[in-house]
Amino acid sequence: MKLLTALSIMLLLLVARCSSENTAGSEQASEMVAPNEATASSEAETPTNKKTPIPTRTQTTNENGKVIKDEFISIEPHRIEIPSIEVGALVEQVGVIENGQMGVPESFETVGWYNEGPMPGERGNSVISGHVDSRNGPAVFFDLKNLEAGDEIIVSNKAGESLTYVVDRIETYPEDDSPVEAIFDYSFQSNLILITCTGTFNRESRNYSDRLVVYSSLKK
Repeated sequence: MKLLTALSIMLLLLVARCSSENTAGSEQASEMVAPNEATASSEAETPTNKKTPIPTRTQTTNENGKVIKDEFISIEPHRIEIPSIEVGALVEQVGVIENGQMGVPESFETVGWYNEGPMPGERGNSVISGHVDSRNGPAVFFDLKNLEAGDEIIVSNKAGESLTYVVDRIETYPEDDSPVEAIFDYSFQSNLILITCTGTFNRESRNYSDRLVVYSSLKK
């Protein structure tokens, strides 16, 4: 999972470009972490009966280090459907492009799944973004603002296997004050988050003032 600081930059840059003429491919960044080094003298002085370290919580363990049985079925998203607002669209995969921004869908009629995060069905927040409009009129997520709590979002893969999410709430945030950690942070349940633009359109910057974020959780 990528660092939240990097994701903070990516989201803020992503949502600044969700309204008009953007096409972007994705590139995956990687980081090298140097291993810890120990001197021969320090190894010699280390006692043989070491204390057991406190377990670290990971995606598959709880705070006591016990393994969590993961019964979620994950899928690689190929299509998204939102019946209540008559959305049916293909899903592109987007990652991080060369300048550090999160990629956006190439088409105004498709959506983009952030493929460096969890797949739908996995524990955590799967993030999908889509354009609200274009120069020619409404785009795929134009009616996202009309969603209500309890509405269903269906994500399916190429084989036709599907998962259903239920909308929990819808929030609007200023462009420069989106809760990036809450959107991209790890969760012990499977969530799907949809993002698009809203608010006032600035013709000079070609950008909307706010971001619409839909929070949904996997239907039990």
